Amino acid sequence: MRVFLYQFNFAIRALLRRKIKNISIILMFALVVLIFASIHFLSGSLNRETDTALEYQPEIIVQNLKAGRQLPLPLSWAEDIGEIIGVSEARPRVWGFYFDRYTGANYTIVGIPPELMEEEDPSLGCLVPSLGAREVAVGEGVMTSRGLEVGGRIQLERPDGTPIRFTATQSFISDVVLWTYDLVAMPSSDARDLFDLPEDEAWDIAVYVPNPVEVANVSQKVLNMFPGARIVVKDQLISSYGTMFGFRNGLLITISLSCLLAFFILAYDRAAGLPREEQMEIAILKALGWETRDVIRVNMLQSVVISLTAFLAGVIGAYIY
Repeated sequence: MRVFLYQFNFAIRALLRRKIKNISIILMFALVVLIFASIHFLSGSLNRETDTALEYQPEIIVQNLKAGRQLPLPLSWAEDIGEIIGVSEARPRVWGFYFDRYTGANYTIVGIPPELMEEEDPSLGCLVPSLGAREVAVGEGVMTSRGLEVGGRIQLERPDGTPIRFTATQSFISDVVLWTYDLVAMPSSDARDLFDLPEDEAWDIAVYVPNPVEVANVSQKVLNMFPGARIVVKDQLISSYGTMFGFRNGLLITISLSCLLAFFILAYDRAAGLPREEQMEIAILKALGWETRDVIRVNMLQSVVISLTAFLAGVIGAYIY
């Protein structure tokens, strides 16, 4: 043990004598670890957040298509779908996207029916806030982009340009950050007014089917009832998001191959030969009585110190990123 500690101390001192070279090697190794660890961490967090978000989504979403474009649908569709055997609830939804010309951001506007306030909404992953007329609950992204605070005022515009002022009474606290980050929730009557949506129409219908085996059967029955409808099943959403994230991760890894190639070249150069200075150092050590295995052990300790330092620096940097 005493010999090992002496050899370890010698390895550290040898690294410090060539600090510029070794620091450059550590930085190169750390950069490679940083790139690939960042991709892995980011991919994992997005996939986990997406899985959490999709877990709360309805099994079936029914939309109305005409000429390839989504249009509002009659509320009577929800009543007919709710009578299908296997459907626990068919909930018409009032929501849409809103472009904020002041900040260039896109918000998701969701109308909350009075009967759902102060209840747990599976699609939002949180308790639905109680909101009065011209009151909204906003996500963290909206608060940041608009510089809002709780109790502040936010102005949105109807399709004809008429401004409507709302009071941000609270901010969302949800398990599904991906869903609520850019969300603006308001009473459904205000959402209809904002989007100029008639009282007898909704944007889509969320269909909840407790038994997963019945999803395909219910989907087919909905299509038979409304041939122009588009059915979006939760499994399709999961597959689409998985494909999208997988493609982007693969693209980033492909772009990073140049760094990986430089890493392998540097590693090969490190392992293939020794500089003249290190050769002289080894010769002096052997002249002083060091055995070959001792020299090899010192070189291994140097490699371990460099590798671990670079790995930890890269992983910590990727986590911070």
